Amino acid sequence: MNLFALKWRETFRAPQWDAKLSIKIIMGLVILYFLGAFLFLSSVLYPILFDTVLDREPLEVFNSVLLYIFFGELIFRFFLQQMPVTDIQSLILLPLKKRRIINHVLLRSVFSGFNTTPLIVYMPFAISMYKDDYLPNEIAAWWGALLLVTLALNFLTFLIHKDNRYFVGLLLLVATTAALATYTSIDLAGITGKIFDKVVETPAIISVFLGFFFLSYLWVYFFMKKGFYLDANLGKKKVKVRGGEMRFLDYLGAETVILKNDLRMIVRNTRPRQMVAMSFLFLFYGILFFSQDIYRDQDFVLVFAGIFITGGFTMTFGNLVPAWDSSYYKLLMTQNISYKNYLLSKWNLMVFATAICLILALPYLYYGIDIYAIITAGALFNMGLGTWITLFGGLMNKTPIKLNTKAKAFENTQGFSLNQFLLIIPKMVLPIVLYWLPATFLNPLAGYLFLGGSGVLGIVCKHQLAHWITELYKKQKHETLEAFNT
Repeated sequence: MNLFALKWRETFRAPQWDAKLSIKIIMGLVILYFLGAFLFLSSVLYPILFDTVLDREPLEVFNSVLLYIFFGELIFRFFLQQMPVTDIQSLILLPLKKRRIINHVLLRSVFSGFNTTPLIVYMPFAISMYKDDYLPNEIAAWWGALLLVTLALNFLTFLIHKDNRYFVGLLLLVATTAALATYTSIDLAGITGKIFDKVVETPAIISVFLGFFFLSYLWVYFFMKKGFYLDANLGKKKVKVRGGEMRFLDYLGAETVILKNDLRMIVRNTRPRQMVAMSFLFLFYGILFFSQDIYRDQDFVLVFAGIFITGGFTMTFGNLVPAWDSSYYKLLMTQNISYKNYLLSKWNLMVFATAICLILALPYLYYGIDIYAIITAGALFNMGLGTWITLFGGLMNKTPIKLNTKAKAFENTQGFSLNQFLLIIPKMVLPIVLYWLPATFLNPLAGYLFLGGSGVLGIVCKHQLAHWITELYKKQKHETLEAFNT
């Protein structure tokens, strides 16, 4: 039995395969556009480095950032790559050997579009190396090493998807690498770059990368084989219900019931926890700008970064309100809870998360009190105005969410609309405008105070804003109920 042929037949025999095909064609065109853009950027990268970095070879500069590219690729794969592990549940019932099924699943993953990095990023750079008189065997060894690392990352993504400990380990490794590079003389990225420099000098070193590739394959193979049972890792996990009474929230009054329900939902379900993990990554956004002297005099860029650092939860979890409650939305609408209290509970959750992010951003004091003042002003804006803009955007979000399923590439595409996209603009542009007006006519301090003050005003007027948005939600109540019923 040819398992690839079986999968091909499954694709065409699936219900509504023609509708899914049209979506895939549209997404394919979008992907082709971005592939073209990446190809163009990677093809001009070598000449740009050659003209701008005079004291080092372009290849050395590129190799010195490869570790960060690998980290970014792993995190990107975790949130977007669809792993074909679920096919095992149907194949395990057939008279097939375990090793054949596992090898089939792993081999299928190799043909993922996420493994095109060597072609769209590294290959144009390799061509530029050939034009710069590098020997063909040197280029082949360098490119082959990157190809093997990409495929190894593909297999390691299985581990990150199936065991959250590996994902936590990845985040700790990224944080440790950044901390060592910032506060010590240990530069893991530079060490990685020198290893790839050695590959060019001694092509035989590629055998080490070949060993790393086979090691990652065997690691994942035995990991999957260990849980190759319907009642083991492939089945639905039975976990002890978590989430206590949370009496410390009772002071909030009528919104407490919904707020506790949201916190329990985050603790117990995969998708909300994934959004919380994504929002945590926003905290590191400021390192890209605050550590570069070129941006220290560009106030608009710093304000933009300050908004992002504390706005991660609002921009990830908050953007999917009220879809988080889609599976029991009808039940909520029959409870003795007003719509206003329902929205205020969501607002309180986002404000609480933003305040936590502001505390976690205290290490940015290393860059100066003025930098932390920008972050504080951005946090106040996110609390007082960004949260209400997000709740307003929830009026356009009527796509149900599977709480215990990780978000995959292009999932919930029906939930996207032009109106939702346009609502991103006030979140990004409005704080810059609020800062720019007083900063231009008065001074930067006035800009920070005005930006933070606008957020304080939104907090003070929360009941008036909640009443206005509640009336809008009530007008679309039945439309939302019908959408969540599908």
